[in-house]
Amino acid sequence: MISALLHDDPHTAGPFRLLARLGGGGMGTVYLARSADGRTVAVKTLHTRLASDTTLRTRFRLETDAARVMGSQHGAAVVDADPQAPTPWMATEYVLGPPLDTAVEVGGPLPEPVVRALGASLAAGLAQLHRSEVVHRDLKPSNVLVTAQGPRIIDFGIARAFGDEHLTSVGSAVGTPAFMSPEQAAGLEHAAAGDVFALAGVLVFAATGVAPFGGGAPTDLLYRVRYSEPDVGGVPLSLRPLLLSCLAKDPAQRPSTAELRSALGGAEGAPGEGGFAELLPDAVLREISRRGDEVWRELPHRMPPPAPTQAPRTEVASASGASRRRLLAVAGGALLGGGLLGGGGWALFSDSGGGDTPKKDAVDRPKPPAPLWSAGLWCPESGGEVMPVGRNLALRAGIVLCGINAESGASTWQANIAETWRSTTDGTRIYALRGFTEQAPLAVCEVSQTDGRPGKPLVELSAYAGMEQYSQLLCVADDIAYLVARAASGKGWYLVAADLRTGKERWRSPVDGPRSQGFPAVLCGGVAGSTVVLYGSPDSGSKFLHLSVHDKGSGRRLWELSETFAGTPPTRLVADDHNLYLGAESLTARRLSDGKLAWLFGNGRESGDSSDEQRRYGAPLLQDGVVYCVAADRGLLSVDAASGTLNWQEKGHSGQKDLRDVAPAVGRRYAYCADDKGVRAVDLQAHQAVWTYEAKPVVLTADPKGGRLYVRQEKRTAALPLA
Repeated sequence: MISALLHDDPHTAGPFRLLARLGGGGMGTVYLARSADGRTVAVKTLHTRLASDTTLRTRFRLETDAARVMGSQHGAAVVDADPQAPTPWMATEYVLGPPLDTAVEVGGPLPEPVVRALGASLAAGLAQLHRSEVVHRDLKPSNVLVTAQGPRIIDFGIARAFGDEHLTSVGSAVGTPAFMSPEQAAGLEHAAAGDVFALAGVLVFAATGVAPFGGGAPTDLLYRVRYSEPDVGGVPLSLRPLLLSCLAKDPAQRPSTAELRSALGGAEGAPGEGGFAELLPDAVLREISRRGDEVWRELPHRMPPPAPTQAPRTEVASASGASRRRLLAVAGGALLGGGLLGGGGWALFSDSGGGDTPKKDAVDRPKPPAPLWSAGLWCPESGGEVMPVGRNLALRAGIVLCGINAESGASTWQANIAETWRSTTDGTRIYALRGFTEQAPLAVCEVSQTDGRPGKPLVELSAYAGMEQYSQLLCVADDIAYLVARAASGKGWYLVAADLRTGKERWRSPVDGPRSQGFPAVLCGGVAGSTVVLYGSPDSGSKFLHLSVHDKGSGRRLWELSETFAGTPPTRLVADDHNLYLGAESLTARRLSDGKLAWLFGNGRESGDSSDEQRRYGAPLLQDGVVYCVAADRGLLSVDAASGTLNWQEKGHSGQKDLRDVAPAVGRRYAYCADDKGVRAVDLQAHQAVWTYEAKPVVLTADPKGGRLYVRQEKRTAALPLA
């Protein structure tokens, strides 16, 4: 649908003047545009903030190449493109016709002759693509345009060459769950037969108005695609055997595109010129005509910048640095997943995940406990902590936020919130910023723990840009939401306190904006005592971590400094009412009141073999007045939080390399830490390890009330009994 340009949309792309918006998403925007000689085109651009990402630029270039291969007979012909431009763009002919899902919505399920002609033409288009050794990988109703001349295949954003895994992590699922092939849902190779499976799903939808594996949660869909039989009860009887053969779980049992095209009754697809239009229902023809008229009507004027209720002070953001994708990237290739210009997200699940089955230990050592449950939930590299919410859990999996039953590990709801920095919990409720693609003010919503949908805004902040992807929801404490947000006018960024009870802003304080494209301004932050603490994002390659502390009541900055820090910067706050604790070359406690050191531990202590490879002291954990962390490769140590004196250090630790970026977890009997062999349980009385659970942990989280230790690996999450 055509909508007005936003105030900050570009005016041109190459030689084309942008007129209106046709669609958009997390990766880019599609515009209606015209050339100087009056030719109307659709222009797709990559977001400027993503243009520095070489992987996304490569993907955009490959999408352009795939669109050229498809051409005008079965796709939208490429008129011009510049993938190397500062903002990459591609212009294609403007296709007059609705997406197939819209056509079915306005005209109802299509008659059998239309389904046959539609399928034959689409099979011919896929055959043309496959002859160039390219697979589409995301064929679905919204990527098929219905025109008077026949269907057109669009959106090659995740297409790739046969066998090319360079842009897709092996073992990760990309695409749209309802129309995925079983092999694609399992993270395996999706070849030409996978496109045939998806095409059959599209034809079932065209004939019935429902996908062959129904709807619902993406995780349920992925399971049904892999293990359940498709529902073709509403498909005409003469088409059922053919479509069922295309929907076979085994790719080898599916027909080729040529066989499918022949069986549907078309050598080249749709009937001769004018024939396809004669088959279409009147309602679909009216929709095609309406879209044609819409292009030549007076287009909507560009929207003005939203006026803030109170003009914020201008604050110039610091210069952008190079990308640090490894720090805050969403795990499992989520930002590169399918349908980012029109499709939704889903949790990435995997049946194969290393190391959840412990090997037998020596006879004289206790065995690690068996997992209470284990689930194939992909863990992001940061923000992967398991968050108790009431009696259940919330955690980030792939590109979604998931609700998990703490007893069974089963997924109970999912929220399509790709960015880890846009959601939080207060332990009882879950909150998230409203989607940044909406043309509305910045808002904080409560996320339903039934279906994952955001509720009505608890607070709307019209002074801040709702379209800004890198706005952050740091935390919610005592019904006050603390955010980092960009002003709706100007380039200033602010730390903001918003009262969820009154729906009003309490205060704001200027802060630095994002320093590197692709990531938010702040690594983490939260309330500590009477202050709000921010860990600032260093530039790429920097060995400094920026800290700033603000008064919780007024937002006034109390102090700031840069701390030497090697390795992956922290993404969770470790503090009490008095001090902020950090593990780097030393273990330090810094006073919240003035930023001065309360104590420093570790100078001159012996280091392990890998002390020169990374920082000496790992991410700390504060519990019951004690700071726990690993010290180089000398094992776990316990330090009194008030004085900085050593309580004890692990005995008999040798041969393992401790993982500094994984903070310990503590139960009643054991403390748990991570090394290159797995999760080590250290007896709190004997101060030595008693067993190791074989795993490659990314995050450890203890839930003393629930009696569980959560071990998050890249592809799996397990719950162990917490002792």
